[in-house]
Amino acid sequence: MRFALVFLTVFLSGCASAAMTKGSHCSVPAGSLDAMVNFTRRATPPVSLEDLTGYVSPVILKKLEQAVVAELGHKGYSFSDEAVDQAYRDVEVALTFRTRREVASFTTESAPCESSDCWERVDLGSAQRMELRTVGFLAADVYYRGEAVWRGRVERVLYPEDRDHADKVLAEAIPALFESFPP
Repeated sequence: MRFALVFLTVFLSGCASAAMTKGSHCSVPAGSLDAMVNFTRRATPPVSLEDLTGYVSPVILKKLEQAVVAELGHKGYSFSDEAVDQAYRDVEVALTFRTRREVASFTTESAPCESSDCWERVDLGSAQRMELRTVGFLAADVYYRGEAVWRGRVERVLYPEDRDHADKVLAEAIPALFESFPP
């Protein structure tokens, strides 16, 4: 079983100090999905696991699927397998999960870089620090009768130790992703 994972931009991280951005938007009036009680995956082509950052793996994707099923279960939704007739599915959920690398630049007077992904130039007592960061992005698109009706997203910096603590990362990210669902 694989959630419809459509790669888009980026997500995931477990350090408490990592800031998470989140948001959502909806194309239906508030309360219009209140009568919906079950959901399924939205079918998409197989997911490519080619990821140079090392954050995307079959194990993490499986944990992601389980976390989404649990979160929507807390909200009163029941998961229906793809084999269930369309008449018994209320909404379909498609997930987008990606990682990307970006360079961040900032001036600091603190200790020098201690990471292989960090470098700096020191001028007149302050340091211009450059850091190569991995950013994760996760989005959920909800479809009703084939039409996209809601999207939620979360994004944050990922740290190397997050690879070994996917459960903690997901425990923070998934509730934030579905915070405003249903609208």
